[in-house]
Formats: sequence, C-alpha cells, structure tokens
Amino acid sequence: MPLKDAVKISRKTFFNPTGWFGYEMLATQSRIIWNLVKGLFVLPETGRTETFEQATERFKLSDEQINEMSRNFRIYTIIFTACGVITLLFSFYLLVFQGTFAGLLIGLATAAVFFAYAFRYSFWRFEITHRKLGATFQEWLHDKPKKEV
Repeated sequence: MPLKDAVKISRKTFFNPTGWFGYEMLATQSRIIWNLVKGLFVLPETGRTETFEQATERFKLSDEQINEMSRNFRIYTIIFTACGVITLLFSFYLLVFQGTFAGLLIGLATAAVFFAYAFRYSFWRFEITHRKLGATFQEWLHDKPKKEV
C-alpha cells in the first residue's frame, strides 16, 4: 500500500464546515419535520360514510344509551370548560403576581388543550342531539340551544 493512500490528507482534514455543523443530519431532520407538518394539513380519507341510524344499528345502541351518551358528553364539556377557565385564570395569576411569563405560556397551552377537549365533546353531543353524522363547524356554531325540560 503506498504511503499516499495510508495517510490521506485533503482540504477536508483541516477545513470541513459541513461536517462540523452536521449538514447531512440537519437536512434529514428538516425533511422529516417538513413531512410531519405537511401531514397535519392533509385530511385523512374516511373509510365509510353512513347515516346516524346506520351507525346506531351497527353499534346496537338503544335510544336510552344514546341519551346517556349525550348527557355524559354534556358533563364532559362542562368539566373541561371549567378546567380550561381555571387554568387560564391561574396562568394570568402567575404572570401578574409571580411574574413568570413561562408560567403564562404553559398555562395558555394547557387551557387550549382543555378547551379543545371541551369543543370535541360539545361537537359530539351536537351530532347526537341532531342525529346527524358529519356535521360541520358552521352548523355547530350557528346551533340554537334548546331549553331542556
């Protein structure tokens, strides 16, 4: 083996900025993150389309069970909304009285999660009470609450 091949010295031996910063790893991670973000905005295709009546037949649900689910979803909505409001108030307390901006940010994120769960259960209850699957956000938004007897 010639000495030239045994001791290989090139410009990359002393000057290799792409190697120092891990360019290949950064490029790979950027592609992975981009694909994850793209996947957030693509709607998944539904496997089946069925009416509310077909779904109740498939799951063998009685009207009593459906009403119980609706009542439970209302309770969940109230609980998650209350937790979100309490968390929101506590996060502002942390900002004003404790002076922690990080506490405010964490509290806002936690409150957003609580409100998202409250919306989920409220929306599911809306679909159950109107006996319509696949309702839109606009339909939920313009719904007039009925007075319960």
